[in-house]
Amino acid sequence: MKTWWLALIPFVAAFVGIGFWVGGTRSAPPILNPVDRSQAVSAPQVLSPADQARATFKAKCAGCHGPDLQKPKGRFGYVLDLGKIAANREMVVPGRPEQSELWELVEHNEMPPEDSPHGSLTPAQKETIRNWIAAGAPE
Repeated sequence: MKTWWLALIPFVAAFVGIGFWVGGTRSAPPILNPVDRSQAVSAPQVLSPADQARATFKAKCAGCHGPDLQKPKGRFGYVLDLGKIAANREMVVPGRPEQSELWELVEHNEMPPEDSPHGSLTPAQKETIRNWIAAGAPE
């Protein structure tokens, strides 16, 4: 029995990946290229309530109440210092927008006024300020 090794051919072929005994040839799995980070789309960055509020204050309020002004309006020149705003209990009651004077001014379109050089707040910007106060007015 000198041809016993012929019985091993299908097993060796299947093990090697040729597969011609069972219906066709098998190809090797594709080699995946590494990720090209220059073309990767990054996930949108989610801003905290504080960062959103600061961006809104910077865009709409800092022109009249900003720290760089020599005479800010209404003795309120620290609009970008969220910690200082939150500490002013006359303006903000953390966690309670409905009790906060700042929210009342924003909600009733008193701040910023209609003639503001930066325009009035959009509904989304108003909601940003309300959410910041409701979140406890974090820094």
